[in-house]
Amino acid sequence: MRHIADGSISRQNNFDFLRLMAAFFVLVSHQHALSGLPEPEIFRMSLGTFGVLIFFSVSGFLVSQSWRQDPSALRFAAKRFLRIWPGLAVVTLASAFLLGPAVSSLDPGAYFFHPALTDFLRTLKVVTIRYELPGVFEDNPHPRAVNGSLWTIPLEVRCYIVLLLLGCVGLMSRRWVILLGTIAAGVYYFRFAPDPKHYQLHFGLYFFAGVCLDLFRRAWEDRPLYLLGVAGGIALVCQLLGADRAALLLLIPAVSLAVGMRAWPVLSRAGRFGDLSYGIYIYAFPVQQTVQWAGGKDLPFAAGLAATAVLTVACAWTSWHLVEQPALGLKRHLSAWRSVTAGLRRSRPQ
Repeated sequence: MRHIADGSISRQNNFDFLRLMAAFFVLVSHQHALSGLPEPEIFRMSLGTFGVLIFFSVSGFLVSQSWRQDPSALRFAAKRFLRIWPGLAVVTLASAFLLGPAVSSLDPGAYFFHPALTDFLRTLKVVTIRYELPGVFEDNPHPRAVNGSLWTIPLEVRCYIVLLLLGCVGLMSRRWVILLGTIAAGVYYFRFAPDPKHYQLHFGLYFFAGVCLDLFRRAWEDRPLYLLGVAGGIALVCQLLGADRAALLLLIPAVSLAVGMRAWPVLSRAGRFGDLSYGIYIYAFPVQQTVQWAGGKDLPFAAGLAATAVLTVACAWTSWHLVEQPALGLKRHLSAWRSVTAGLRRSRPQ
C-alpha cells in the first residue's frame, strides 16, 4: 500500500470494497424484513446492523484523518456537508415528488396538499428524519415506509459534531485523552447503561473506535497482525467475562480497518466505477419498497432481491456521477481558499 506525502491513505486500499460490502449487508437484511421475513443474523445482531457498525468504524477512521490533515472547523463542516447532504437531498426530493405520487393511493391533489408530505421534507434538515408519505405502499408488509435506512444519518452527523468540538478545543491532538474517553464511554455503556436501543452511544462507540485507530495508526498500520492480536486477546477476555458486545466493539473496528488499509488484488479496484456505497445505502430501501409494491405478495424473494440489487446499483451509479461526485468536487475550492489564506498569513509583516 502506498502513502502520499502528508501521511494520508492513497486510493489503493480496500475501503471502497469494505463500504460496498457493508451497504449490501444492509440491503440484504432489509430485503428480508420488507418481504415479511426474519432478518439474517450474525454475532446475535441483524446483518444490517453489522453492516452499519462497519460503516461507523470506517467513517470514524477516515473522518479523523480528514481533521488531522486540515484542522479547520469551517472546512471540516463543509466537507461533511458536501458528502452527506446533496445525495440525501436528491433521494428525499425524488421520493417526495416523483416516487410518492406515482405509487400513492391518493389522487395528486390530496397527495400534494397532505401535511405528511411537508413533514417528510423535514428530512432535508438531516437531524430530523421522516419515513412516511401519504398513501404510499399501503399494501406492503411495511406500509407507508419510504426510506427506513436514513435513521442512522443523524447519528453519524452527531458523531461528526462531537469530533469537531473535540478538535476545536485541542483534544484531537491528545490521542490518549480520546482513547481513555472512548474506553470510559464503553465501560459506562456496557456496565452501567447496557441499553441496546441507545443507538447514539452504541454506534458512536464504533465511530470513536475508528477515531482511536486513526490516532494510533503508526503503532499498527504496518503491522496489522499486531493490531488483530491485541484486539483479539482483549476481546477473548471480554468474551470469557460474558461481555460479548464489548468484545465485538474491539473486533469489528480492528478487523474492518486492518482489511481496509490493505490493497488486495481485485478488492482494491472496487471503486473504479465510483464510490457507490452511500448511494446504495440511501436508495436501496425505496427501491425495495417499490419492487415489493409492483410485484405484489406473490413476488419470489430471489426475484425481488435480484431486481432490487440491479435497480439500486443503477440509482447509486447515477447519484455518484450526477450528484455526489460533482458536490465533492467543490472541495477543491476549500483547498484553494486554504492556500490563499495561508499565503496571506505568511505575507503579513512581522
